[in-house]
Amino acid sequence: MLSVWNTIWDYILNFWNSTFNFSDVTSTYRSIINIILYIFGICLFYRTIYTILGFFWKAPKFRAAEMNKTYAVVIAARNEEKVIGNLIESIKKQTYDSSKITIFVVADNCTDHTAEVCRSLGAIVYERQDSKHVSKGYAFEFLFDKIEEEYGITSYDYYLVFDADNLLKNDFIEKMNDAFATGFDLVTSFRNIKNFDTNVISSGYGIHFYRNTLCSHRPRSILGSSTHITGTGYGIKSEYLKDGWHYTNLTEDLEISTISIAKGLRIGYCEAAEIYDEQPTDFKTAWKQRVRWRKGGLINFAHNTPKLLRNFFKKGKWSRYDIFWQNFPYDLVSFLLVFSIQVFGMIYSLATTGTYDIVIFLKYLGGFLLSAYLGAVGIGILVVIKERKRIHCGFFKMLFYLLMWPWFDMISVFIVLFALFSRVKWTPIAHNDTKKIEDMKN
Repeated sequence: MLSVWNTIWDYILNFWNSTFNFSDVTSTYRSIINIILYIFGICLFYRTIYTILGFFWKAPKFRAAEMNKTYAVVIAARNEEKVIGNLIESIKKQTYDSSKITIFVVADNCTDHTAEVCRSLGAIVYERQDSKHVSKGYAFEFLFDKIEEEYGITSYDYYLVFDADNLLKNDFIEKMNDAFATGFDLVTSFRNIKNFDTNVISSGYGIHFYRNTLCSHRPRSILGSSTHITGTGYGIKSEYLKDGWHYTNLTEDLEISTISIAKGLRIGYCEAAEIYDEQPTDFKTAWKQRVRWRKGGLINFAHNTPKLLRNFFKKGKWSRYDIFWQNFPYDLVSFLLVFSIQVFGMIYSLATTGTYDIVIFLKYLGGFLLSAYLGAVGIGILVVIKERKRIHCGFFKMLFYLLMWPWFDMISVFIVLFALFSRVKWTPIAHNDTKKIEDMKN
Protein backbone atom coordinates (compact mmCIF):
# COMPACT_ATOMS: atom_id res chain seq x y z
CA MET A 1 0.00 0.00 0.00
CA LEU A 2 2.88 2.34 0.86
CA SER A 3 4.43 1.77 -2.55
CA VAL A 4 1.17 2.79 -4.21
CA TRP A 5 1.10 6.09 -2.31
CA ASN A 6 4.78 6.67 -3.15
CA THR A 7 4.00 6.13 -6.83
CA ILE A 8 1.08 8.61 -6.67
CA TRP A 9 3.25 11.14 -4.84
CA ASP A 10 6.07 10.78 -7.39
CA TYR A 11 3.55 11.34 -10.17
CA ILE A 12 2.27 14.52 -8.48
CA LEU A 13 5.81 15.84 -8.02
CA ASN A 14 6.77 15.09 -11.62
CA PHE A 15 3.60 16.74 -12.87
CA TRP A 16 4.26 19.81 -10.71
CA ASN A 17 7.90 20.12 -11.76
CA SER A 18 7.12 19.68 -15.45
CA THR A 19 4.24 22.15 -15.36
CA PHE A 20 5.50 24.80 -12.97
CA ASN A 21 9.12 25.60 -13.69
CA PHE A 22 10.35 28.48 -11.51
CA SER A 23 13.91 28.53 -12.89
CA ASP A 24 13.59 31.93 -14.59
CA VAL A 25 11.34 34.97 -14.67
CA THR A 26 9.29 33.97 -17.73
CA SER A 27 8.74 30.47 -16.40
CA THR A 28 7.67 31.91 -13.06
CA TYR A 29 5.14 34.22 -14.71
CA ARG A 30 3.88 31.40 -16.94
CA SER A 31 3.50 29.15 -13.91
CA ILE A 32 1.45 31.76 -12.04
CA ILE A 33 -0.90 32.13 -15.01
CA ASN A 34 -1.13 28.33 -15.31
CA ILE A 35 -2.12 28.06 -11.66
CA ILE A 36 -4.92 30.61 -12.20
CA LEU A 37 -6.16 28.76 -15.29
CA TYR A 38 -6.06 25.44 -13.44
CA ILE A 39 -8.19 26.98 -10.69
CA PHE A 40 -10.68 28.14 -13.33
CA GLY A 41 -10.68 24.62 -14.75
CA ILE A 42 -11.47 23.12 -11.35
CA CYS A 43 -14.25 25.66 -10.70
CA LEU A 44 -15.83 24.97 -14.10
CA PHE A 45 -15.32 21.21 -14.27
CA TYR A 46 -18.92 20.67 -13.23
CA ARG A 47 -19.94 21.89 -16.67
CA THR A 48 -18.36 18.76 -18.15
CA ILE A 49 -20.72 16.76 -15.95
CA TYR A 50 -23.57 18.97 -17.16
CA THR A 51 -22.71 18.12 -20.77
CA ILE A 52 -22.68 14.39 -20.05
CA LEU A 53 -26.05 14.61 -18.30
CA GLY A 54 -27.53 16.73 -21.08
CA PHE A 55 -26.42 14.24 -23.73
CA PHE A 56 -27.36 10.95 -22.11
CA TRP A 57 -30.42 11.91 -20.08
CA LYS A 58 -33.75 13.55 -20.87
CA ALA A 59 -35.29 16.58 -19.22
CA PRO A 60 -37.98 15.70 -16.66
CA LYS A 61 -41.61 15.89 -17.68
CA PHE A 62 -44.29 17.53 -15.58
CA ARG A 63 -47.66 16.07 -14.67
CA ALA A 64 -50.72 17.57 -16.31
CA ALA A 65 -52.13 20.32 -14.11
CA GLU A 66 -55.57 21.84 -13.93
CA MET A 67 -55.87 24.69 -16.42
CA ASN A 68 -57.36 27.25 -14.04
CA LYS A 69 -54.59 29.88 -13.92
CA THR A 70 -54.76 33.14 -15.82
CA TYR A 71 -51.96 34.17 -18.17
CA ALA A 72 -51.09 37.58 -19.56
CA VAL A 73 -48.92 37.44 -22.67
CA VAL A 74 -46.66 40.48 -23.06
CA ILE A 75 -44.94 41.35 -26.33
CA ALA A 76 -42.57 44.21 -27.09
CA ALA A 77 -42.65 45.11 -30.78
CA ARG A 78 -40.92 47.71 -32.92
CA ASN A 79 -41.96 47.82 -36.56
CA GLU A 80 -42.98 44.16 -36.56
CA GLU A 81 -46.06 44.26 -38.81
CA LYS A 82 -44.62 41.47 -40.99
CA VAL A 83 -44.40 38.82 -38.25
CA ILE A 84 -46.34 39.74 -35.12
CA GLY A 85 -49.68 38.65 -36.53
CA ASN A 86 -48.34 35.10 -36.88
CA LEU A 87 -47.30 35.10 -33.21
CA ILE A 88 -50.72 36.28 -32.04
CA GLU A 89 -52.44 33.67 -34.20
CA SER A 90 -50.26 30.95 -32.66
CA ILE A 91 -51.30 32.19 -29.22
CA LYS A 92 -54.96 32.05 -30.19
CA LYS A 93 -54.53 28.42 -31.30
CA GLN A 94 -53.32 27.26 -27.90
CA THR A 95 -54.85 24.18 -26.29
CA TYR A 96 -55.12 26.19 -23.07
CA ASP A 97 -58.46 27.83 -22.25
CA SER A 98 -58.45 31.02 -24.33
CA SER A 99 -60.68 32.82 -21.82
CA LYS A 100 -57.76 32.71 -19.38
CA ILE A 101 -55.27 34.28 -21.81
CA THR A 102 -54.92 38.03 -22.39
CA ILE A 103 -52.51 39.45 -24.95
CA PHE A 104 -50.76 42.78 -24.33
CA VAL A 105 -48.52 44.48 -26.88
CA VAL A 106 -46.34 47.56 -26.52
CA ALA A 107 -45.84 49.10 -29.96
CA ASP A 108 -42.52 50.74 -29.15
CA ASN A 109 -41.46 53.69 -31.32
CA CYS A 110 -43.22 52.14 -34.31
CA THR A 111 -43.47 53.84 -37.67
CA ASP A 112 -45.43 51.06 -39.39
CA HIS A 113 -48.79 49.34 -38.81
CA THR A 114 -47.76 47.08 -35.91
CA ALA A 115 -50.38 48.53 -33.56
CA GLU A 116 -53.20 48.21 -36.09
CA VAL A 117 -52.31 44.59 -36.92
CA CYS A 118 -52.31 43.63 -33.24
CA ARG A 119 -55.58 45.38 -32.46
CA SER A 120 -57.27 43.72 -35.42
CA LEU A 121 -56.33 40.35 -33.90
CA GLY A 122 -57.76 41.21 -30.48
CA ALA A 123 -54.63 42.25 -28.59
CA ILE A 124 -54.59 45.12 -26.10
CA VAL A 125 -52.08 47.58 -27.51
CA TYR A 126 -50.26 50.51 -25.93
CA GLU A 127 -48.21 52.79 -28.15
CA ARG A 128 -45.01 54.31 -26.83
CA GLN A 129 -42.81 57.05 -28.28
CA ASP A 130 -39.57 57.66 -26.39
CA SER A 131 -36.35 58.20 -28.34
CA LYS A 132 -34.27 58.64 -25.18
CA HIS A 133 -34.99 55.40 -23.32
CA VAL A 134 -34.68 52.83 -26.10
CA SER A 135 -34.60 49.11 -25.34
CA LYS A 136 -36.94 46.18 -24.86
CA GLY A 137 -36.54 46.58 -21.11
CA TYR A 138 -37.82 50.16 -21.18
CA ALA A 139 -40.69 49.10 -23.44
CA PHE A 140 -41.75 46.46 -20.93
CA GLU A 141 -41.40 48.95 -18.08
CA PHE A 142 -43.89 51.19 -19.88
CA LEU A 143 -46.21 48.26 -20.63
CA PHE A 144 -46.32 46.97 -17.05
CA ASP A 145 -47.02 50.45 -15.75
CA LYS A 146 -50.02 50.56 -18.08
CA ILE A 147 -51.20 47.11 -17.02
CA GLU A 148 -50.96 48.09 -13.35
CA GLU A 149 -52.81 51.31 -13.99
CA GLU A 150 -55.72 49.78 -15.92
CA TYR A 151 -55.93 46.16 -14.75
CA GLY A 152 -53.61 45.57 -11.83
CA ILE A 153 -50.53 43.45 -12.34
CA THR A 154 -51.59 40.77 -9.87
CA SER A 155 -54.98 40.34 -11.55
CA TYR A 156 -53.19 37.68 -13.61
CA ASP A 157 -51.42 34.67 -12.14
CA TYR A 158 -48.50 34.57 -14.57
CA TYR A 159 -46.91 36.62 -17.33
CA LEU A 160 -45.45 35.07 -20.48
CA VAL A 161 -42.83 37.14 -22.31
CA PHE A 162 -42.25 36.95 -26.07
CA ASP A 163 -40.56 38.69 -28.97
CA ALA A 164 -42.68 39.59 -31.97
CA ASP A 165 -40.95 37.03 -34.22
CA ASN A 166 -41.72 34.06 -31.94
CA LEU A 167 -44.13 31.25 -32.77
CA LEU A 168 -45.66 28.98 -30.11
CA LYS A 169 -46.40 25.30 -30.45
CA ASN A 170 -50.09 24.72 -29.83
CA ASP A 171 -49.60 23.25 -26.34
CA PHE A 172 -47.00 25.79 -25.19
CA ILE A 173 -49.06 27.47 -22.44
CA GLU A 174 -50.51 24.14 -21.31
CA LYS A 175 -46.99 22.74 -20.80
CA MET A 176 -45.79 25.90 -19.07
CA ASN A 177 -48.80 25.67 -16.76
CA ASP A 178 -47.78 22.10 -15.85
CA ALA A 179 -44.30 23.35 -14.91
CA PHE A 180 -45.59 26.29 -12.88
CA ALA A 181 -47.86 23.94 -10.95
CA THR A 182 -44.79 22.27 -9.44
CA GLY A 183 -43.87 25.50 -7.65
CA PHE A 184 -41.38 27.32 -9.88
CA ASP A 185 -41.27 31.12 -9.67
CA LEU A 186 -40.07 31.50 -13.26
CA VAL A 187 -40.03 28.99 -16.10
CA THR A 188 -38.15 29.10 -19.40
CA SER A 189 -38.92 27.01 -22.47
CA PHE A 190 -37.19 25.19 -25.31
CA ARG A 191 -36.02 27.52 -28.06
CA ASN A 192 -36.22 26.07 -31.54
CA ILE A 193 -35.11 27.89 -34.69
CA LYS A 194 -37.37 29.11 -37.50
CA ASN A 195 -34.67 29.60 -40.09
CA PHE A 196 -31.86 27.23 -39.07
CA ASP A 197 -31.02 26.10 -42.61
CA THR A 198 -30.80 29.56 -44.21
CA ASN A 199 -27.01 29.95 -44.00
CA VAL A 200 -23.94 29.60 -41.74
CA ILE A 201 -25.03 32.62 -39.68
CA SER A 202 -28.49 31.37 -38.71
CA SER A 203 -27.25 27.78 -38.28
CA GLY A 204 -24.43 29.03 -36.04
CA TYR A 205 -26.99 30.68 -33.78
CA GLY A 206 -29.06 27.52 -33.89
CA ILE A 207 -26.26 25.22 -32.74
CA HIS A 208 -25.40 27.77 -30.05
CA PHE A 209 -28.93 27.71 -28.61
CA TYR A 210 -29.22 23.92 -28.89
CA ARG A 211 -25.91 23.73 -27.03
CA ASN A 212 -27.41 25.93 -24.35
CA THR A 213 -30.12 23.31 -23.89
CA LEU A 214 -27.66 20.41 -23.87
CA CYS A 215 -25.07 21.96 -21.54
CA SER A 216 -27.16 24.20 -19.27
CA HIS A 217 -30.96 23.97 -19.18
CA ARG A 218 -31.44 20.20 -19.44
CA PRO A 219 -28.77 19.11 -16.91
CA ARG A 220 -29.93 21.70 -14.43
CA SER A 221 -33.50 20.46 -14.71
CA ILE A 222 -32.32 16.87 -14.26
CA LEU A 223 -30.50 17.88 -11.07
CA GLY A 224 -33.39 20.03 -9.83
CA SER A 225 -31.32 23.22 -9.97
CA SER A 226 -32.37 26.64 -11.25
CA THR A 227 -31.45 27.57 -14.79
CA HIS A 228 -31.22 30.97 -16.46
CA ILE A 229 -33.46 32.80 -18.91
CA THR A 230 -32.31 33.24 -22.49
CA GLY A 231 -34.12 35.71 -24.67
CA THR A 232 -37.87 35.27 -24.50
CA GLY A 233 -40.32 32.39 -24.22
CA TYR A 234 -40.36 32.45 -20.43
CA GLY A 235 -42.93 33.04 -17.71
CA ILE A 236 -42.90 34.70 -14.31
CA LYS A 237 -45.28 34.81 -11.35
CA SER A 238 -47.20 38.06 -11.22
CA GLU A 239 -46.40 38.61 -7.54
CA TYR A 240 -42.76 39.23 -8.45
CA LEU A 241 -43.81 42.05 -10.77
CA LYS A 242 -46.25 43.75 -8.41
CA ASP A 243 -43.86 46.67 -8.03
CA GLY A 244 -43.44 46.94 -11.81
CA TRP A 245 -40.80 45.95 -14.30
CA HIS A 246 -37.34 47.34 -13.55
CA TYR A 247 -35.10 45.27 -15.83
CA THR A 248 -33.75 47.76 -18.35
CA ASN A 249 -30.23 46.48 -18.97
CA LEU A 250 -29.09 45.75 -22.55
CA THR A 251 -29.65 42.08 -21.69
CA GLU A 252 -32.70 42.05 -19.46
CA ASP A 253 -32.86 38.23 -19.53
CA LEU A 254 -29.50 37.91 -17.74
CA GLU A 255 -30.51 40.68 -15.36
CA ILE A 256 -33.74 38.90 -14.41
CA SER A 257 -31.93 35.58 -14.00
CA THR A 258 -29.19 36.95 -11.77
CA ILE A 259 -31.45 39.05 -9.55
CA SER A 260 -34.04 36.27 -9.21
CA ILE A 261 -31.48 33.65 -8.21
CA ALA A 262 -29.82 36.12 -5.82
CA LYS A 263 -33.23 36.46 -4.14
CA GLY A 264 -33.59 32.70 -3.88
CA LEU A 265 -36.28 32.32 -6.55
CA ARG A 266 -36.43 29.10 -8.57
CA ILE A 267 -36.13 29.21 -12.36
CA GLY A 268 -37.42 26.03 -13.96
CA TYR A 269 -36.95 24.62 -17.44
CA CYS A 270 -39.81 23.08 -19.41
CA GLU A 271 -38.48 21.33 -22.50
CA ALA A 272 -41.97 20.28 -23.60
CA ALA A 273 -42.93 23.95 -24.02
CA GLU A 274 -41.46 24.93 -27.37
CA ILE A 275 -41.16 28.19 -29.26
CA TYR A 276 -39.65 29.02 -32.62
CA ASP A 277 -37.35 31.99 -32.95
CA GLU A 278 -35.90 33.80 -35.98
CA GLN A 279 -32.11 34.26 -36.04
CA PRO A 280 -29.96 36.81 -37.93
CA THR A 281 -28.75 35.82 -41.39
CA ASP A 282 -26.07 38.47 -42.03
CA PHE A 283 -22.81 39.12 -40.21
CA LYS A 284 -23.43 42.84 -39.57
CA THR A 285 -26.65 42.15 -37.67
CA ALA A 286 -25.07 39.22 -35.83
CA TRP A 287 -22.11 41.38 -34.78
CA LYS A 288 -24.33 44.18 -33.45
CA GLN A 289 -26.55 41.78 -31.55
CA ARG A 290 -23.71 39.86 -29.98
CA VAL A 291 -21.81 43.03 -29.01
CA ARG A 292 -24.99 44.13 -27.21
CA TRP A 293 -25.23 40.74 -25.51
CA ARG A 294 -21.66 40.93 -24.27
CA LYS A 295 -21.89 44.55 -23.16
CA GLY A 296 -25.08 43.77 -21.30
CA GLY A 297 -23.46 40.70 -19.80
CA LEU A 298 -20.47 42.69 -18.54
CA ILE A 299 -22.77 45.33 -17.04
CA ASN A 300 -24.92 42.67 -15.41
CA PHE A 301 -21.87 40.93 -13.93
CA ALA A 302 -20.54 44.19 -12.51
CA HIS A 303 -23.87 45.37 -11.09
CA ASN A 304 -25.53 42.19 -9.86
CA THR A 305 -22.69 39.86 -8.82
CA PRO A 306 -22.48 41.55 -5.37
CA LYS A 307 -26.13 40.53 -4.80
CA LEU A 308 -25.21 36.93 -5.55
CA LEU A 309 -22.18 36.98 -3.26
CA ARG A 310 -24.07 38.58 -0.36
CA ASN A 311 -26.58 35.73 -0.39
CA PHE A 312 -24.21 32.98 -1.48
CA PHE A 313 -24.50 30.81 1.64
CA LYS A 314 -28.27 31.02 1.91
CA LYS A 315 -30.73 28.48 0.47
CA GLY A 316 -30.05 27.69 -3.17
CA LYS A 317 -26.34 28.44 -2.96
CA TRP A 318 -25.49 26.02 -5.79
CA SER A 319 -27.65 28.01 -8.19
CA ARG A 320 -25.85 31.18 -7.12
CA TYR A 321 -22.48 29.54 -7.73
CA ASP A 322 -23.70 28.30 -11.11
CA ILE A 323 -25.13 31.63 -12.28
CA PHE A 324 -21.94 33.37 -11.10
CA TRP A 325 -19.90 31.30 -13.54
CA GLN A 326 -22.63 31.66 -16.15
CA ASN A 327 -22.09 35.43 -16.00
CA PHE A 328 -18.33 35.40 -15.42
CA PRO A 329 -16.49 36.70 -18.55
CA TYR A 330 -14.27 33.63 -18.67
CA ASP A 331 -13.32 33.96 -22.33
CA LEU A 332 -12.14 37.55 -21.81
CA VAL A 333 -10.20 36.84 -18.61
CA SER A 334 -8.57 33.64 -19.90
CA PHE A 335 -7.63 35.30 -23.19
CA LEU A 336 -6.01 38.25 -21.40
CA LEU A 337 -4.11 35.91 -19.08
CA VAL A 338 -2.82 33.67 -21.87
CA PHE A 339 -2.08 36.59 -24.19
CA SER A 340 -0.13 38.28 -21.40
CA ILE A 341 2.21 35.27 -21.26
CA GLN A 342 3.20 35.86 -24.88
CA VAL A 343 3.57 39.62 -24.41
CA PHE A 344 5.61 39.17 -21.24
CA GLY A 345 7.82 36.60 -22.94
CA MET A 346 8.40 38.90 -25.93
CA ILE A 347 9.28 41.90 -23.73
CA TYR A 348 11.56 39.82 -21.51
CA SER A 349 13.32 38.28 -24.52
CA LEU A 350 13.87 41.67 -26.17
CA ALA A 351 15.13 43.17 -22.90
CA THR A 352 17.60 40.37 -22.16
CA THR A 353 18.74 39.15 -25.60
CA GLY A 354 17.57 41.88 -27.99
CA THR A 355 15.75 39.31 -30.14
CA TYR A 356 12.40 37.54 -30.22
CA ASP A 357 11.50 34.50 -32.27
CA ILE A 358 8.11 35.34 -33.83
CA VAL A 359 7.75 31.70 -34.90
CA ILE A 360 7.13 30.81 -31.26
CA PHE A 361 4.14 33.14 -31.17
CA LEU A 362 2.80 31.91 -34.51
CA LYS A 363 3.04 28.29 -33.39
CA TYR A 364 1.23 29.15 -30.19
CA LEU A 365 -1.48 31.07 -32.05
CA GLY A 366 -1.95 28.23 -34.52
CA GLY A 367 -2.26 25.69 -31.72
CA PHE A 368 -4.73 27.90 -29.88
CA LEU A 369 -6.96 28.37 -32.93
CA LEU A 370 -6.83 24.69 -33.85
CA SER A 371 -7.78 23.57 -30.35
CA ALA A 372 -10.61 26.12 -30.25
CA TYR A 373 -11.91 24.93 -33.61
CA LEU A 374 -11.75 21.23 -32.75
CA GLY A 375 -13.36 21.82 -29.37
CA ALA A 376 -16.26 23.71 -30.96
CA VAL A 377 -16.74 21.03 -33.64
CA GLY A 378 -16.69 18.34 -30.95
CA ILE A 379 -19.46 19.93 -28.89
CA GLY A 380 -21.32 20.72 -32.12
CA ILE A 381 -21.34 17.02 -33.03
CA LEU A 382 -22.86 16.15 -29.65
CA VAL A 383 -25.50 18.85 -30.11
CA VAL A 384 -26.46 17.72 -33.62
CA ILE A 385 -26.66 14.06 -32.58
CA LYS A 386 -28.83 14.84 -29.55
CA GLU A 387 -31.12 17.37 -31.19
CA ARG A 388 -31.24 15.80 -34.68
CA LYS A 389 -35.02 15.34 -34.56
CA ARG A 390 -35.55 19.06 -34.01
CA ILE A 391 -33.07 20.24 -36.65
CA HIS A 392 -34.69 20.16 -40.07
CA CYS A 393 -31.76 20.31 -42.46
CA GLY A 394 -30.30 18.00 -45.13
CA PHE A 395 -27.33 15.78 -44.18
CA PHE A 396 -24.64 17.38 -46.35
CA LYS A 397 -25.88 20.89 -45.61
CA MET A 398 -25.86 20.05 -41.91
CA LEU A 399 -22.33 18.67 -42.19
CA PHE A 400 -21.17 21.89 -43.86
CA TYR A 401 -22.84 24.02 -41.19
CA LEU A 402 -21.30 21.87 -38.46
CA LEU A 403 -17.79 22.37 -39.85
CA MET A 404 -18.38 26.11 -40.21
CA TRP A 405 -20.18 26.83 -36.95
CA PRO A 406 -17.05 27.36 -34.77
CA TRP A 407 -16.97 30.93 -36.15
CA PHE A 408 -19.66 31.66 -33.56
CA ASP A 409 -17.33 30.89 -30.66
CA MET A 410 -14.02 31.90 -32.22
CA ILE A 411 -15.01 35.54 -32.71
CA SER A 412 -16.26 35.81 -29.13
CA VAL A 413 -12.97 37.26 -27.85
CA PHE A 414 -13.03 40.05 -30.44
CA ILE A 415 -16.68 40.76 -29.64
CA VAL A 416 -16.12 41.01 -25.90
CA LEU A 417 -13.02 43.20 -26.37
CA PHE A 418 -14.99 45.51 -28.64
CA ALA A 419 -17.89 45.57 -26.16
CA LEU A 420 -15.53 46.29 -23.27
CA PHE A 421 -14.12 49.47 -24.81
CA SER A 422 -17.12 50.84 -26.69
CA ARG A 423 -20.43 52.48 -25.92
CA VAL A 424 -23.20 50.18 -27.03
CA LYS A 425 -26.76 51.24 -27.74
CA TRP A 426 -29.76 48.99 -28.08
CA THR A 427 -30.85 48.72 -31.71
CA PRO A 428 -33.82 46.77 -33.09
CA ILE A 429 -33.33 43.73 -35.30
CA ALA A 430 -35.52 43.46 -38.38
CA HIS A 431 -37.54 40.25 -38.67
CA ASN A 432 -38.56 39.04 -42.11
CA ASP A 433 -39.38 35.36 -41.70
CA THR A 434 -43.16 35.18 -42.19
CA LYS A 435 -43.62 31.47 -41.49
CA LYS A 436 -46.69 30.50 -39.49
CA ILE A 437 -46.82 27.83 -36.82
CA GLU A 438 -48.40 25.47 -39.37
CA ASP A 439 -45.27 25.80 -41.52
CA MET A 440 -43.00 24.48 -38.78
CA LYS A 441 -42.25 20.76 -38.78
CA ASN A 442 -42.99 19.31 -35.38
